[in-house]
Amino acid sequence: MNFLRKLVEKKAAEPVTMEFEGIPFVVIRRRVRFSRVEFKHSGLRVIVPRGIDPLKVLEEHRVSIINKYRKLISQVETARGKTLTHWTEAEFKTLIASYIELYSRQLQVKVKEIRFRKMRRRWGSCRTDGIITFNRYMQFIPGPLIAYIVFHELAHLIVRGHGQRFKRIIAQQFPHYRQLDKELNLFGLKLLT
Repeated sequence: MNFLRKLVEKKAAEPVTMEFEGIPFVVIRRRVRFSRVEFKHSGLRVIVPRGIDPLKVLEEHRVSIINKYRKLISQVETARGKTLTHWTEAEFKTLIASYIELYSRQLQVKVKEIRFRKMRRRWGSCRTDGIITFNRYMQFIPGPLIAYIVFHELAHLIVRGHGQRFKRIIAQQFPHYRQLDKELNLFGLKLLT
């Protein structure tokens, strides 16, 4: 009996696609206390506890959702116009290595290992043991953005999160980091969706 109940709950937790004000969205039912509405690269997601009507949640946030959706559509259009860079794999890895050498000396951090893999949601990741992984899709973005990502990941060897101290470190080398984040978001829309 317990197995059957778990199976029914699992089926109920599978995402369901619906539409609200012409905006497609996915309903995800989870064991959460509060509902939330979020835009991801894949679109609008409504996460609700069991027994909560997702349309009521959407209606409560109607104006905000419509504004964010318009902004997302505008960003997707802008992203389509971005020109991709086509580094060879050797050029790309050499560029990464040169930035690692430069910025690790500057930040006085030690990198244990560099890895590459395709990632759907991030440009890089940094482990506390000094292993840094870069997204292979970076091979298609301009050099200044690659430099920014490398510096960002190396800064995580000093500060784990994205708090004020981390932002101060980033701003020392890249005072225009907010603009770079926007550019990366646009390339992410183009490459990762």
